Amino acid sequence: MNIFSRLFGRRRVAAEPQPIGNFTVSQQLGSSGRSVQFAGYFYQGESEESLRDRLDVVRSIVEREKTFAEIPELEAKREQMVKGLQQAREVLAGFEERRKAGEQLSSQERMNMRNLQQSIEKVNEEIDRGTEAIQEARKKVGARG
Repeated sequence: MNIFSRLFGRRRVAAEPQPIGNFTVSQQLGSSGRSVQFAGYFYQGESEESLRDRLDVVRSIVEREKTFAEIPELEAKREQMVKGLQQAREVLAGFEERRKAGEQLSSQERMNMRNLQQSIEKVNEEIDRGTEAIQEARKKVGARG
C-alpha cells in the first residue's frame, strides 16, 4: 500500500467501512507564511493503531516540510551575518590603517576596535553554526546544496 492510499484512501477493516468523523492536521512552516494541511477520516471499525499509523505518517511529512521551509530562512540569516561581518572587518581595517599611519585614535575608537574584534570572533562562530544548521536541515530532508 503506498503512502497516499495510507493517508487518503479508504481503510479496509470489514465490509466497506464508512467515515464516522474527520480530522485536520495543519502546520505553519516557519515565518514565510507558508503552511501545510492534511485532512483525513475516521472510519467505522478502524483501530486506534491504524489511526495512529496514519497520523504518524502525516506528522512525518509535516515535519519534513517544516524543515525544508526553514532552509531559506537559515540561509538568509547566515547571509545577513556574512554581510555584517564584512562591514565590521571594513570598519576595523579603517581603524587599523589610521593607527598604522600614526594617527592617534580616541579612547572611544580604541574601545570600538576591541569590541569589533570580539564581535567578529562571535559572528564567525555564529556563521559556522548557521552553516552546520543548513547542512543538517538539508541532510534531514534529503536536499542537495
